[in-house]
Amino acid sequence: MNLPHTITSKGPDSVIDLIGLIEGQRDLIHTDLLQNGSVLFRGFKVHSPEDFEQVATALRSDLQNNYQGTSPRNSRTTFVHSASELPGHYPIMQHCEMSFLPTAPRYLLFFCHVQPSGGGQTPVCDFRKVYEQLDPTVREEFERKGVRYVRNYSGPLSKKGLDLFQLKPWHELFKTTDRTEVERQCAETGLRATWLPDDRLRLENDRPAMLRHPDTGEMVWFNHLQVFHKEAAAIEYGHILRHRKDWMALKYATLLQLATLYKRMFKDPMSEAMHVLYGDGSPIPTAHVKHVEDIIWKNLKPFDWQLGDVLMIDNFSTSHGRLPYQGPRDILVAWTS
Repeated sequence: MNLPHTITSKGPDSVIDLIGLIEGQRDLIHTDLLQNGSVLFRGFKVHSPEDFEQVATALRSDLQNNYQGTSPRNSRTTFVHSASELPGHYPIMQHCEMSFLPTAPRYLLFFCHVQPSGGGQTPVCDFRKVYEQLDPTVREEFERKGVRYVRNYSGPLSKKGLDLFQLKPWHELFKTTDRTEVERQCAETGLRATWLPDDRLRLENDRPAMLRHPDTGEMVWFNHLQVFHKEAAAIEYGHILRHRKDWMALKYATLLQLATLYKRMFKDPMSEAMHVLYGDGSPIPTAHVKHVEDIIWKNLKPFDWQLGDVLMIDNFSTSHGRLPYQGPRDILVAWTS
């Protein structure tokens, strides 16, 4: 099994040629996605967000632009957005997109608009293997209890906080300042909304920790533990430091360790921008978070972006993330229902 499986241009192919290839090999591409979890189209002349939207539409006709995830994004076309506006030093841990919601997209499509010059790889990981390789005792506890997600948002009238990381304000997430409309949208997606002082909003919801793949029937690790847990970023940067062994990684790994220690001692986890518990409300031990991240890194497949690359991911089997980078980098994303 290769992640990602690569389809390479054999000549000076244009966007129109790539679309023709997609239309002629649709069944083969679908088979590759089921087997490998991702397919990379490389060497085709995809230059702009508009080009990418044409290719994405050829691959999937059900593109969406309703985003209730946690990463800040900017729109480039109707269905194309920046993958993340988080600063380059910040790690994006492996995750299946919006796995904390019942409306997680089936497929993701990425496009390299500006090739990174230093770091910035988008690793992918087969979360079917992660499920298989988890310690059976840890896996059983997650299967039995599920997970509970907690997200805290500021509002249009909130005072500015001092946290290093904050989610977008709730009125930007829901595209309204009407609290009744927010509550209506939450009810539609199974979110429990609690209005807090200072115009803040807490969202909670319970989800299974695993998913059965709709086509293959395989079990998949499918949750945001390794993104939302208050200890996760420091554990992630420890892996990044061992992977890169450079001064910048050492600096940020040390800073995150200190910040995590401070929060562990002085901050209520329920007030974090994001946190995750077992579905019964009990805390998930740090040792379990580390175990999951160790298994993920054991199966991680980083690859270097090349200008014009288009990557399609089966979001119900395969995760993605982002390694830190310096300098210019512009990766765009589209997603399906």
